[in-house]
Amino acid sequence: MYDDDERERPSWREIDKKKDRSRFVREDKPQYQSKKSKSVIANYKHKLKEAFRTGKVAEAVDKLEGDTPEKQLRRENLRILATSGDADKFMAAFRWYIDQNYEEIDPEIFNRAIDFERDELTLMALTALKTKKNVREILDKKNIFEKLSLLQMTSRNIQIKYIVRDILNLGGER
Repeated sequence: MYDDDERERPSWREIDKKKDRSRFVREDKPQYQSKKSKSVIANYKHKLKEAFRTGKVAEAVDKLEGDTPEKQLRRENLRILATSGDADKFMAAFRWYIDQNYEEIDPEIFNRAIDFERDELTLMALTALKTKKNVREILDKKNIFEKLSLLQMTSRNIQIKYIVRDILNLGGER
């Protein structure tokens, strides 16, 4: 056997070097930020909070990514869907919205579409709703369920009556 004295032992300096080279060792050195980088981060956070507060996150992202004609069209159509009282403009924007093939339909947009009392727009909205994932979620909103029930009873268009019946059956009994 070897004597403890005969074996060459590493010095403390060599042991420390091995520790420093290990990939499992974390560096505990604090990372310092300059005042300029802190102010840039603070300014960015402030602008982000402001965008969320005002509801203009999409516009803020568009500024960062660059504005394209597709983004302008999207923004304009979503604005029309949210605020327009003109049925023709709303119908064109709603067609665009349906063509985007979203998996779900926004309950507010659907609600506005059936409020216009135009058979073509109502049929488009009802047909789109039948294929979306969130039919039950939309029907859970009391005012929409009641509107559809009333629409089924009062509509003169037989297609609307049948589609509403199918949708109400999809949503289940209340």
